[in-house]
Amino acid sequence: MAVLVIIILLLLLCYCRPPVSVSALHPLDRVPTLSLGDAIVTGFSGVIPPDPAKPLPAGKAAADQTFIDPNGPSARIFDPKNPDFVWNGALWAAPHKRDIPARAVGQVFGIAIDNRAYPDIYLTATSVYGLNIVTPDSDRDGLPERRRKGEATAGWAPGQFGPGGGPGSIWKVDGRSGEISLFAEVKLGGKTSGPAALGNIAYDAAHRQLFVSDLSTGMIHRFALDGTDLGYFDHGTTGRAAARLPRRAHDLAARANIADAAFDTEDTATWGFTHAERRVWGLATHDGRLYYAVAAGRIAPVKAGEPEADSGQIWSVGLDKDGDFAKDPRMEISLPGAAKAAPISDIVFAYDGAMVVAQRSVIGTTYGYDAQAPHGVAHVNRFWREKPDDPETPSAWYQAPEEYAVGYAGDHRNSAGGVSLGYGYNPDGTIDLTACEDGIFLTGDMLRDFRQQDDLFIPDGPLNAHGLQINPKGPVRGFNVPPSISYFVNYTDQMSSAAAAGTVGDVEVYRLGCAVGACGVLPVGGVVTEQRALPPVPLTDPPGGTDFPDTDLPDGECVGPDCVPCIGPDCISCFGPDCLPDEEPEICMNVSGEAICDPEAGGWIFKIITQDLAGIGMDTLTAYSSTPGVVVSNGPVIPVVPPPGLISLSGTTPGQTVTIEVCGFDDAARLTGEPYDCCRATLTVKVPEEICRPAEGRSMRP
Repeated sequence: MAVLVIIILLLLLCYCRPPVSVSALHPLDRVPTLSLGDAIVTGFSGVIPPDPAKPLPAGKAAADQTFIDPNGPSARIFDPKNPDFVWNGALWAAPHKRDIPARAVGQVFGIAIDNRAYPDIYLTATSVYGLNIVTPDSDRDGLPERRRKGEATAGWAPGQFGPGGGPGSIWKVDGRSGEISLFAEVKLGGKTSGPAALGNIAYDAAHRQLFVSDLSTGMIHRFALDGTDLGYFDHGTTGRAAARLPRRAHDLAARANIADAAFDTEDTATWGFTHAERRVWGLATHDGRLYYAVAAGRIAPVKAGEPEADSGQIWSVGLDKDGDFAKDPRMEISLPGAAKAAPISDIVFAYDGAMVVAQRSVIGTTYGYDAQAPHGVAHVNRFWREKPDDPETPSAWYQAPEEYAVGYAGDHRNSAGGVSLGYGYNPDGTIDLTACEDGIFLTGDMLRDFRQQDDLFIPDGPLNAHGLQINPKGPVRGFNVPPSISYFVNYTDQMSSAAAAGTVGDVEVYRLGCAVGACGVLPVGGVVTEQRALPPVPLTDPPGGTDFPDTDLPDGECVGPDCVPCIGPDCISCFGPDCLPDEEPEICMNVSGEAICDPEAGGWIFKIITQDLAGIGMDTLTAYSSTPGVVVSNGPVIPVVPPPGLISLSGTTPGQTVTIEVCGFDDAARLTGEPYDCCRATLTVKVPEEICRPAEGRSMRP
C-alpha cells in the first residue's frame, strides 16, 4: 500500500442542484468537440472553378463560372498540441480534427467558446471575405448567374451565408454532440443585420452570456445562452454622449439592399457599414466591464471645419449584477498614429492585466475572389495599465503600446485580425498544460515570405502561407523580429499565393483559466500496484475498530498484526509487505483545474488537468468521496485524456470541505487483468458559498 499524502487543493467546486448523471457528462457515442489546447480558426472556404476540360459558355469568363466551395472549411479545429520540434519559423502541418463547412454556416469570422462542461463554439456571419450575389439560372446550364451589382431578383450566392440564415446569423457547434445549428439572428427594429454583417463575438463567463457586434448598425447585442436577445448598447449615442462627444445615431432606413442597383460587390462603401464613429468590431470582457473597439472617433468634441473621424479607439462599459450594460461608458485607449489605418477586430486580456488587440486590413474584394484584404498594414498591440494610475492622463492605460511582429513579409505587420492566448510548449515541442497562457496565437497573411531575408529561409512549405502564427507571449518587437521564434500553420493548402491574402479570420484557443486561487498545481500521491480499480483506503478508522498505529513506539514504528499502512496524522513509518520504504513518497501526479457553473449539466462542474509525472500512461482516474453524504456523481471511473477530466459532486452544501480519493492509471493496462501501476492521491476541496443557477437576464430593451 502507498503512503497516503494529504494535500489541500483549494479549487472552486460548488453546490450541485440536481445530481449530474454519467451520461450528462460523458457522451458515449463520440468524443467531445473540443479538448484543451485545441485552436478554432475561421477563414474563407475557397472556390470551385469551372472544369478546365469543358469550354466556357459563350460570353462568360472563368470568374462567371467560379462559385464558393460549399464543402470547403469556414472554420477548422486544429490540434496544435505536439509539433515535436522547437519553434523555429518552420511551417508546421498541425493536424485539424474537424472542419465546419460553408454549407453548414456560410462564411464566418468571429469565434467564442462558452465554459460549459463540454464547451460550445459560436461563429458569426461575416462579409470580410467578400460578398457574392447571384440571380436565377437564365442560360439553363444548371448554375445561377453571378452578378457584380444588385438586381431585383438577386440573392446570396450559395455558401455566402448558412442555410436559413443571413448576414445577422450566429451559429453554434454543440460541444457534446458536435451538431451545428442556427443559434440566433441579430435584429434591430425587427430587421436583420444588413449586408455588412457581424463583427465579433465574446463570451462573458461571469454572467454566462454572449456579446455580438453588428458592423451594419454599430450596436452591441447581448444574448442569453438559449439564444434570447437581451438588449443592446449603442456606442454612437450612449457612449459618445457620456464623453461629451457629438452623438452619431444609426439611420435604420439607410440599410443596404442587394436588390438595389447601387449595391456593388466590389465597392464596400455600398455594403451598408455604419458610420466609423459608431462602428464596433472587437469585443472582450474583463474585470466586470465589456471592452469594445470603435473604428474611429475623437477624444474632444469636433471643432468647426474639422473632419469627424481620425483615430480608432478602445472603450469600455460596465456590466451590472445581471450582466446588463451599466451607465458608465468611457474611452480607454486612442490608437497611436501608426496604427490608425486598420480596425481592431479582436481583443484578449491576459491574467497579468495586459490587453492585446489585433487589427485587420481594410476590407477589399474583387469579383475574382482574390485579395480580400490587400490594403495597408495591420498591427497587433499590447497595452498595459498605468501602475499607479496617473490622474493627469485621460485613461488608466498607457497609450503607447508594445507590438508583436506578425509574419515575415514587409514590416512584419501582417495581422489578419485574430488573437488568442494559449498554452506554451516544452523544449521538446510538446504542449505544456501547466503554462496556461505562455503562447499567443495570431492569424496573419504572408507569414513565411522570407524573400527579404534569405539567411532566415527555412525550406519546405509555401512562402505565401496564410493562417496561424504561434509564438511565446513574452517577446515583442525588438526581441522577436522577424518572428523566427514561431510555428506557422497554413489554414488550407490552397492558401499559398499572394492573391489569397485576407482569407483567414479569427482564432480562439480552448483553455482553462490560470488565475491565482482558482486552481492549484500541486504534487500529490505515490505509485502503487493495483490488481483492479478499487477505492483507496479511506481516512477513517479501519474496519473492525483497529486503532491507529501506536505512536509510543520508537520513531513511531508500526508493528503487529493490526498494523495498517500509515493512515494516522502521527504515523511516521510502517513495516511489512504492504509498506513503502520509509522515505518521502514519489511524486507521481500534478493536478490543476477550474470550476465552472453549468446549470444545463446539473450545477457546478470541476474541470481538471492531470500531469502524469510517473510515466504510467495515466488516462483515467477513479474518484471516490470519503466525506459522508457526498458522492462523485459522475464516477468512479473518469477519463482525463483528452483533457480536461470532469468531476461533479452531489450532496454537498455551500462552504463544505470535501475529501476526494483518486487513483490515476492507464485504463488499457487495467483492462488486461494484470497488475498495473496506479497513482494515488487525496484531494481536499472547499465548496464555495454561492449556488450555481441559470443566469437571469433582463427583458429586451427598446
